[in-house]
Amino acid sequence: MKTKFLYCAIAIMVLAMVISCGNQYGGKWIAKIDDETITDNELNAYYYAQMKSIYNLPKEEIDKLAQDPAQLERNPILNKNNFLEQMIQQRLVYKKAIDDGTLKNEELQTLLDISKEGLVVQYYIREKFKNDISIAPQEVEMIYNQQRARFKGVPIDQAEMYIKQQLFQQKLNMKIKELVDTLRDEKKIEKNMDLLRKELNTQSPVQQAPQQEHVPQPQQQMQNPPAK
Repeated sequence: MKTKFLYCAIAIMVLAMVISCGNQYGGKWIAKIDDETITDNELNAYYYAQMKSIYNLPKEEIDKLAQDPAQLERNPILNKNNFLEQMIQQRLVYKKAIDDGTLKNEELQTLLDISKEGLVVQYYIREKFKNDISIAPQEVEMIYNQQRARFKGVPIDQAEMYIKQQLFQQKLNMKIKELVDTLRDEKKIEKNMDLLRKELNTQSPVQQAPQQEHVPQPQQQMQNPPAK
């Protein structure tokens, strides 16, 4: 789980550094690397953007998570000092990569395009539906009672937070599917099947894989209940 959080944070942070031009956040310096500063505004902008993408929670709820020792154990970068240290380490390697000419690599540019597109989709989905999804206390209570044994020994507030996250994700997935279905109905989508068959044959010359509908997903939430 810690690795998952780390990779997510790194991906967002790298893209943010690539598309930004210098420090545009203002504020007072909170860390320095030679003459380059990281400001308190920049730290908070990076921190809350990444935490919102991970938890789908508002700033106030993220601050509450950061006060929970169990959550900090699961995701150490909830602690702003740990997050800042990761920013510093990331910035050091990033600067070295720039000096070595890594940005000129075509494959990296493709990966950056993919990351940018994915992040735009995730952000759009989160902002579009954030006020359309509500979790009633009765829903949480019902699932908790149904799966009480699963949460045995886990603090109730942690169990409730986990259940809320899972319910939110389920409802969000339904909203995403409805959105994609609507967009597909509005647009004319065509595939060059002759060319696509050639591409598929390079992967499987014998059998074509069944077509599956892919729904863009926001950052996935925890799939296991909180640790005991």
